[in-house]
Amino acid sequence: MTADIDGIALAAEGLCKRFGGNTAVDRVSIAFAKGRLHSILGPNGAGKTTLFNLLTRDLLLDSGTIRLGTTDISRLTPDRVARMGVARSYQISSVYPDMSVRENVWIAAYRARGGNPFAFWRQATSFPEAGQWADTCLSRLGLSEIADVSVKELSYGDQRLLELSVTLACAPQIILLDEPTAGLSRKEAERVKRVIMSLKGEFSIIMIEHNVGIVMDLSDSITVMNRGVVVAQGSPDEIRGNRDVQEAYFGS
Repeated sequence: MTADIDGIALAAEGLCKRFGGNTAVDRVSIAFAKGRLHSILGPNGAGKTTLFNLLTRDLLLDSGTIRLGTTDISRLTPDRVARMGVARSYQISSVYPDMSVRENVWIAAYRARGGNPFAFWRQATSFPEAGQWADTCLSRLGLSEIADVSVKELSYGDQRLLELSVTLACAPQIILLDEPTAGLSRKEAERVKRVIMSLKGEFSIIMIEHNVGIVMDLSDSITVMNRGVVVAQGSPDEIRGNRDVQEAYFGS
């Protein structure tokens, strides 16, 4: 990945995205520090996921600039940005329900090493380096015991951890997590939270999450959005006491 500038791994300036007459992201400027966990908080419709889609280039910008280190990626394709080290944890197209947990992670590891993305018919044993890396990712996320289980048989919590394992297998430098604990029980959410905590420092992590407690526990910094604009940025302690945040997020 391109070297960061003064500790900034990814930055955006003046981002705008409109859908018809609706401005989903309105002149948003934001920077993400290398090796830190930065959460984006806000009510439904705040523009959080649209911002994610702009950062990963899954949506075209109307205006603004995105830089990965010193490189302007504003007009690059999503696959090019992914190869430069930016990955999202929730990518349905990267998970194959009829394959095993290990096979899913192996495919991601194989692709990350320049393998033919269409060569799914080949045996994983033919590429031992990818297989070893896949097993390392599974072990790190506590999925080794279910490595041979079909994805469609997994609990929702295990599916979320598999998505994270697939992301790690791509050897990213920046990980975007889009509501990693959504729909999980308290026990499953705590398990995912512990895994995310273990990744802090090694990766630059950008997270959208509605569970305010998890956001406050995990985040180094927080940006709060409402109606497409940034209403506050700061540390967890600064965000807790911010009156604008209370009005935007809690309606009080």
